[in-house]
Amino acid sequence: MISIATHDDANTIDKSILIVDDDETMVDLLSTCFEMKGLTVFRAFDGMEGWNIFQKEPTNIVLTDIEMQGLDGSELASRIRNHSAYTIIAIMTGGHGDVGEKLVRDQIANFCFHKPFALSYVCKTLAGEIRIAR
Repeated sequence: MISIATHDDANTIDKSILIVDDDETMVDLLSTCFEMKGLTVFRAFDGMEGWNIFQKEPTNIVLTDIEMQGLDGSELASRIRNHSAYTIIAIMTGGHGDVGEKLVRDQIANFCFHKPFALSYVCKTLAGEIRIAR
């Protein structure tokens, strides 16, 4: 796993995450977990909505599914990385692990989580990255 440290940027909402997935239940479960860790959570249900939110509300972390209609998670991750070298980007994948792993190898994403995964592991790992980087 590659980790790019965050920095104190006046435009970044402190201790925040953007969760992007077209599965509303997954977004709800992850949101609850991260809120319990004290993070501000932004939710999007497709890649374009996620991109629009990120442009308005830059977050420390973006957690996105790969396979979504329209702007997919791979393209969203690339846009965010081009916009911010400091954002921690994590990919969730249910069947496109090779795509997620390539994004990590290419240093576009920092993490790739393969579904099904333990929600507690994902939350602990990503919330811990904010503490480490500060």
